[in-house]
Amino acid sequence: MPWRVFATCWLVYTAFWTPYIVREHFPAVALLERGSMNVERYLAYSDDIFRGPRGGAYINNNPGASLTAALMLLPFRPLLMRVDQWNQQLPRITNPPRGDGELFRLMLREGRVYYFLLWAFLTVALVMAPATAGTAAYLCVRLADAGVAPMHAAWCALLFGLGTPVLFRAGHLNHNLLVCDAGFVALLLLWDPHNAPLPPSRAAWAGLLAGYSFLCDYSGAVVVAMTGLYTLWRCAGDWKILAAFGAGVLPPVAGLAIYQAWAFGGSLLPSQHYMPATAPTARGYRGIDWPSPSLAWANFFDPRFGLFAYCPALLLAFAAPFVRRVRYLVPARETVVLCAYFLMFVVFCAANQYSWLQPLTGFRYLVPVVPALALLAMQAAQGLPRWARWTVAAAAIGQSLIMVASYQNNFPGAVTALWRRGFQLPWMLRLGYAGVHITWVWPVVTFVLVGSAVAAVWHSSCGRKRLSW
Repeated sequence: MPWRVFATCWLVYTAFWTPYIVREHFPAVALLERGSMNVERYLAYSDDIFRGPRGGAYINNNPGASLTAALMLLPFRPLLMRVDQWNQQLPRITNPPRGDGELFRLMLREGRVYYFLLWAFLTVALVMAPATAGTAAYLCVRLADAGVAPMHAAWCALLFGLGTPVLFRAGHLNHNLLVCDAGFVALLLLWDPHNAPLPPSRAAWAGLLAGYSFLCDYSGAVVVAMTGLYTLWRCAGDWKILAAFGAGVLPPVAGLAIYQAWAFGGSLLPSQHYMPATAPTARGYRGIDWPSPSLAWANFFDPRFGLFAYCPALLLAFAAPFVRRVRYLVPARETVVLCAYFLMFVVFCAANQYSWLQPLTGFRYLVPVVPALALLAMQAAQGLPRWARWTVAAAAIGQSLIMVASYQNNFPGAVTALWRRGFQLPWMLRLGYAGVHITWVWPVVTFVLVGSAVAAVWHSSCGRKRLSW
């Protein structure tokens, strides 16, 4: 079952890739082009790139996602370079269409749009899709280890992978989702359904994942803190286990310190310390202020980026502690861990003034809490009648697919936009702007191929078995 969960999620994530280049792409591009994370060549491409205090230019975030993308795309460097050369030999579009983003217009004018579209596709197919599909598959494995029936475990993993906002965020390279994947897999590694002693190897791997989340973003400090506390709880103070966890955390954190010393001349201060002041950084220390109740509410319910606006079904998670007479239960200790994990991220994101910028790209800052809430919501949903469970699941998957297919930052707008453009996906629209003749055949063929591939993945295993939840 796990490989089928992985294949299904990977196919859907890859088919629904979005053709958007974000700040995390540029250090990866620079690494493969020139062997350096100095992105001075792309200074005009993003407001999130700034000149460093010692020269050069850098992004205003941690480099984990960029390093991951560069590593995974390294075998494709010859292909990328050839596409770039070919693209620049094509006739330039000197007057590109308005209304689809200044960065895209710049790529058209410079004759590099197909090159960057290939970057956008490969970073989804080789980074975001396998990372998040792998998280769903590992959830399936751990649920089966806990005694959940294999088909139930697979269905729960698919609901997490396709029926929550992780599908929306998997559309392009995104450090928040990598924090989500690394943090949740770390928690799953530390958990044992039979409460067996925690092996040092698992603690070390969990520490490495927690440290990697910190390398991707400073919100990874929440992951390090929570997985560290969970390790302490599980090992009852055994110093060997704690040392193994710490040894895992150390390499990514050291890597971040080395990068910051190279780029900015100091290891301790974040990249945001060196960037020019912006509206979000006017409050607190470079945008980190006291937690704001209004921002916490917006992170939950703002229709443009609120967690529960993107997936109302996750509200069921708050009923989980009160639903006890069901077949499958999250253990009491792990329920406390998941709830504490959720609360710590809520407080961090309510203090992070950059959260107000989410309407630009849609929901993302609270994405690390989605797996925890999804597990608790599925526990609570067992108390509903069968027809209600299926209705909630179908609605969640339907909303998630519509949101990613249109890539609009609110659901009513997503439905309208998808209908108006004849169900063309964002990458089809951008290919059309770049000069490719796109017709109704493109979305039809895409949906048929993806549906057929998913059906083939499950046909051999399911036979006449019925999925139930």
